[in-house]
This record gives sequence, C-alpha cells and structure tokens, in this order.
Amino acid sequence: MSNVVSLFSDTQKYEERPIVVLADDDPSIRLMVRHVLESEDFDIVEASDGLEAIKAVEKHHPALILLDAVMPGIDGFTTCQQIKEKGHTDIPVMMITGLDDDASVERAYEVGAIDFITKPIKWAVLKHRVKSVVSKVIAERKVQLLAYKDSLTSLPNRLLFADRLEQAVVRSERSRTSMALMLIDIDDFKLVNDSFGHDAGDKLIKAVGQLISKSLRRADTIARLGGDEFAVIIEGIESADDAISIADNLTTILEHNVRLDDQETYTSASIGIAVYPDDGKDARTLLKNADTAMFRAKESGRHCFQFYKPEMSVSAMERLELENSLKAAFENDEFVINYQPIIDIHKNEITGVEALLRWQHPEKGMIQPEEFVGVIEDCGLIIALGEWMINSVCKQVRTWQDAGLKEQSVSINLAPRQFTEQDLVAVFKQAISEYDIEASSLAVEITELTLIDNLGEVESTLKKLREMGMKVLLDDFGTGYASLAYLKEFPVDIVKIDRDFVAGIPDNREDSAIVEAISGLTRGLKLALLAEGVENERQLDMLKGLGCQYGQGYYWSKAIPGDEYEQFYMNQIYNIG
Repeated sequence: MSNVVSLFSDTQKYEERPIVVLADDDPSIRLMVRHVLESEDFDIVEASDGLEAIKAVEKHHPALILLDAVMPGIDGFTTCQQIKEKGHTDIPVMMITGLDDDASVERAYEVGAIDFITKPIKWAVLKHRVKSVVSKVIAERKVQLLAYKDSLTSLPNRLLFADRLEQAVVRSERSRTSMALMLIDIDDFKLVNDSFGHDAGDKLIKAVGQLISKSLRRADTIARLGGDEFAVIIEGIESADDAISIADNLTTILEHNVRLDDQETYTSASIGIAVYPDDGKDARTLLKNADTAMFRAKESGRHCFQFYKPEMSVSAMERLELENSLKAAFENDEFVINYQPIIDIHKNEITGVEALLRWQHPEKGMIQPEEFVGVIEDCGLIIALGEWMINSVCKQVRTWQDAGLKEQSVSINLAPRQFTEQDLVAVFKQAISEYDIEASSLAVEITELTLIDNLGEVESTLKKLREMGMKVLLDDFGTGYASLAYLKEFPVDIVKIDRDFVAGIPDNREDSAIVEAISGLTRGLKLALLAEGVENERQLDMLKGLGCQYGQGYYWSKAIPGDEYEQFYMNQIYNIG
C-alpha cells in the first residue's frame, strides 16, 4: 500500500494546484515549461539532474514527473527506473528529449514512462498532454481515496488505519520513541439506535468523530474502524503520563450532550490504550492489546479509560473460551430450567413457581446464571436463549397441567434486549398457542435496570402482556436508584425484595428498616410483596408481621428440575413448612 499516508492530503492538493517535477539540464527549457504550465495552475518544482529529480519526488510526491532523457550524471531513463524502484509507481512520468529513434522510445516505456515528447517542444501539445495526464491521476486517486476513507465520517477507514499504524511503529522504532494506540467505543450506542433510529445513530457517530478530531494534534491519526469504534494513534510521547493526559481529555470531551434533530442524547466513551513498545512491538499486538484494554474499560463501568496490562490477556482468553463454550452449550442442549416454589406465607400454600436458568456443564457440573448470563448477552445469544426458555416453560406448564397441577403460575426472567430486539408479545402468543395454555399461567420478571433503561418499550410491552392475563414482577427491588419514581406509573403487580436485604433480618437494623420501608411503600401502592431468600423461621415471622404476602427460598425448597417439582408439589400441597 505505497504512499497511502499521503493520499488524503495529496488528492486535495492536486485538485487545488497540482505539482509537477520538471528535470532538465537546460535552464531555458525549464523556464519555458514553467511559464506554460504555471499559466494552467500547475506548481513547478525544478531539478537540473536526475538526483535532484529523485529528491524532489521524495519530498513533494507530485502529480506528474517530466524528465529530460539526456542529463548529466544519471540520465532520464535511469532516473525514471530508480523512481519506480523506490515505490512511486503511482506517479506518471513523461520523457522530454531530442532523441526520436525507436530504441529510445521503447526504452522510455520499458523503464515506466507513460508518454514521450520530442524536442523541439510543441507547447500546445505539451500543455494538452500534461493536463490530460494529471486529470486522469486526480480521478484515479479519488477512486483510491474511496477505498481508504470512511464514507460516513470522511475519516480514514480500517484499511488506511492499518497502514498508518504500521508506519507509526516503524517511525517509533527508528526514533526510539514511544507511541500510544487508543481504541474508543461509544457507550450504549445500541440504545441510541434502538431509541432514535439508525439515522440518529449515524449522526452521533459523525458528531463523536468531529469531537475527537478537534481535540487532537494535526500530526495525530484518527480513524473509524467500523460501527461505533474509533482508533487514535499518538506518536512521539515521552511517557505513559502523556497518554493519560490525552485519554483523560478525550474522556471529558466525549462526555457530551449531542442534539440529534429534535432529540438530545447524552454520550460518553470507553477507551483502551496500548503503548509501544511496552505493550507490543508490532501493529497486530498493539491493536489486540488496546482492544483488550477497551473491553476492560467497558466492564469497569464505561466512561473511562484503561491501560493494557498483561493479566488482561489472560482474562480475555478465559472470556473467549467461555463464549465458545456457551455457543457449544446452546447447540448441545446443555441449558436446563429449574423451578423454585413461591409460597403464600399466610395461607401456607404454593401459589406459583419461578423458572431459573442453569447451565449443565459436561465437566464443571451445574453453573449458576450470574456466571454466564452477562457473556451470553455480549455474544448475541440472549434473544435465542430467551425464546428457548419461554417455549420450554410453556411446555413444562402443559406437562404439569396434564398431571393435575392446575393452579401453577410460572414467572420467567426477561433480559433488557428481549424488549428491544424482538417482538416479545408475539413470542409469548405463539408459545401459549402451541402448548394450549392460558396466559394467566405465566408471569414475567424484570429488574429495575430494565425498567429504567428502556422506558418506552418496556412499558408498552408490559401493558400488552398484562392485557393477555400475565402478571408482572419487579425483581431485585431496592438495589436500583430510581425505582420509587416508577413504581406508581408502571404496570407492576408484585414487588420482590432483594435477598440481600432479607438475609439480614431481623438482626440487622439497617436491613430490617429497609424491608419495613419497602413493605409500607408497596402497601400504600396496593402492590403485592414477595421476599426472596427466606431461609429460617425468624425471617418468615418478621415478614408476616410486616404484611408481606409471598416468600421464596431454601426454607421451603431450592430450585429443582421440573419432574422433581411435580413430585414436590404433590407431596407438599397440603403440608408446607
């Protein structure tokens, strides 16, 4: 990819005033050529011999080279050959000479010249040929430019970035200086696309590209790698402190309210940094390590930057192995559903059951969802897995009803992306129809985070599900930051107290106060209350005293397979606790 680095600036320069290198040992010829071509808006760089011509080409990267065939030192033919051997194959060469024999013409073409003009020069012919050749060069370079430019932002694309990174490494090695590679990813970009549409997403990408560009030096490189990911190359840094200063500045600048048509959205970015030569001595290693650091920045809460550390690679490899194992697990039917009873603690009756996903690993045994659900979401399996779970639960309900368990209501945990990336109502309707069960046999559980982050879509979907006859449970209540503001507005039937608060009662004063406050709040809003993680009678007694209606936990049963639950139900329906 020769001379890719200069492609952007050269193309613009050629359009404004193309540069022509003119090499001829006759000053009068140079004077006349300059006069003719400068009147046509060409810039002329003169050389009196071949060596000067080669230096001028290296310095100016012209649109065209005019070479006299006969010059002192090295002749025009040799000069042309050496220019081409140095990698300047994209610069056309025209030979000017008093030689008009066939051998000279043939040799000119053999060494790489594209045209041959004999002396005495016909100035109109020269002018026409030069203009024609340069116009073709500009057109070709515009086409080239499209291959190296991102069409949305007009920034260098991944292809050009790869070349610039390679050259930056070479320069840093030669000068024995450090260099920082930063990968920048817009936080929650998918939410913008889902909420405002792809046109708004494109505008946000352009806005972020402009913000980054304005904050960098002219010598720095910024590229869009694709999607919402950008790359920045900072050369000539003295220490990691320089990179910290730049990254900190970028993080602040990218914490920005961006107006998208009539909508305003908040944006921020996560940045991963790899430094040459400490974090890699070649472009590939630097890119891999910067990407690893960026992923860690995302995991650390976003809106921050992280430098690469060797232990990150170990973590990244472990995560990759986990992703691959999860994909295999899905294909090999290694996921199972266990069911934990929900008890009416005042009537001492089973009133429902929660469906809980588990991974039956062939070597590690049963794995809890907190160890893998986040990775499932990241690697794009959550929608397919969620749909599988809905269908599996409906099938199990059908089996239980056929066995005589008529009053079972099974609650299913839903991921945020299920509300934004699929028609959740249609999925439930299809499964309910296929297994011939009532919608009232199902309930859905959502977390506070799902409620808050996907406000409009969640509310609309939940209302439709409730209209079908399904109940809605708000899970992990008390762990979020804005639940109180939404409780009275959203279609919620049952609030679940997070097990972390239940675990501390009645001995922990703070936990007891929180549980009492939540109980009072739900009573005032006429919402049912379900306590998770009930493990002993003292907890149960306090919950009863506070007016909590439902309980769930090891006090009654752990989560068990569907066939075991059926037996549990039959054995315990008249004798719970």
